Amino acid sequence: MTAEIPDYTEIYEGDRYCLMCRHVCPVERVTKREATSPHGWALLVASERRGLVQWDAETVDTLYQCADCGLCQANCVSVRPLPAAIVAARATVAQRGFAPDRVRLVDENLRKWGQPYGEAFHNPFTDLASGGAEIGLFVGAATTASRAETVDAAIKLLDAAGVSHSLISTGRSGVYLPYTLGLWDTARTIALQTIEEIEGNGIKQVITLSREDTHAFMHIYEEIGVKLPEDVHVVEFIEWLWAAIGAGKLRTGKLALAGYVYHDPVHTPRVLRAAACAHDLLAELVDGPMRRMLWRGNTAAPSGAVGGFEFTQPALVEMLNMERIAEAKRAGAAGIVTEDPQCTAQLAKYAEGLPVVNLVELLAEQI
Repeated sequence: MTAEIPDYTEIYEGDRYCLMCRHVCPVERVTKREATSPHGWALLVASERRGLVQWDAETVDTLYQCADCGLCQANCVSVRPLPAAIVAARATVAQRGFAPDRVRLVDENLRKWGQPYGEAFHNPFTDLASGGAEIGLFVGAATTASRAETVDAAIKLLDAAGVSHSLISTGRSGVYLPYTLGLWDTARTIALQTIEEIEGNGIKQVITLSREDTHAFMHIYEEIGVKLPEDVHVVEFIEWLWAAIGAGKLRTGKLALAGYVYHDPVHTPRVLRAAACAHDLLAELVDGPMRRMLWRGNTAAPSGAVGGFEFTQPALVEMLNMERIAEAKRAGAAGIVTEDPQCTAQLAKYAEGLPVVNLVELLAEQI
């Protein structure tokens, strides 16, 4: 069954000349281009639909420069779903055969291997992905490829709390990547495979390791026409961790993070409940205030681990990550802490000597 693309005509037409969320767009802030801003993307899609421009290498590349971070919607007084509308336009472009070569290569790898990295992908958790538990830790290929240490740390913490669990999707991509690249049929196939794995193992609670995967389960499955089983509950690992510490199932000491700043993971404005748990946990375990990087209301600037940029926009990956590092240095930060495995990996790659640490890994070291 082909995934149906919603009609977002009203969003394209209504947002093409609205500038109210322009200031929160992380891409516009680093590119300084009006074309790569929320209203710029809406205007582009509306213009193509009116026959004023065509989908070619330049216009398609511009469309794929949206980070799909959700900040424009989170800061819209009407909460208009412009990010979903832009991704839907990508899905239309892909269906019409105009997707960039890099996107087509990702699709080929996803269809053949179940993940975007191809034959070279190494999965160290194959032997651990057994069933028989009602709690499943969703791993995903992106987390495995970028920060397997976070998976090891999460397993250690679950074991220490006496939680019997299985690993889900250790070698398969999450749904977010194919969705955001406009590969909706592939995204739907992966979603159905994940649900089959969940149901086949009798899992009732799915624990995600990244906000990207939390967002996918909470919002994207429905967007591509896939329903999660009604008796399956999704919770982010940081939420489970905060609850476990509060219930006395895990005991940890104070964290030596004086002077560090906290990086809100990608998609934080879409999953505020998990963000609140991370902030409460840090307030409890760190002496002194923990500054949040660029957080005003619903504004949290992402790292480059967003929008499929790793595969389609390597220059923007570097620009977004370097901007976050520069921001931390301007604030005189001693280092950066975040719980998201992909954000940890990308920020660490561009940190230029500034320590970048993962909160889950830090807590596991104390067990």
